Amino acid sequence: MSHSVEAIYQKVQVLQVKALELHRERYRVQGTYDQAACKIIMDDIKALASDITHGSVDFDIDFGKTK
Repeated sequence: MSHSVEAIYQKVQVLQVKALELHRERYRVQGTYDQAACKIIMDDIKALASDITHGSVDFDIDFGKTK
């Protein structure tokens, strides 16, 4: 199944949000962090990055037009 450019853009946005979430968890002001939470977030990031890397893109899909 091919994704539209818009779908890839949305996945990259989620990837950025997850990376920010990971950074905030890892570098808490208190100096402690939840290793399990960091691992879960990192697993999400890896899965999403893999989907972006290995997924195909259909450049002919126009997300502005409805079916």
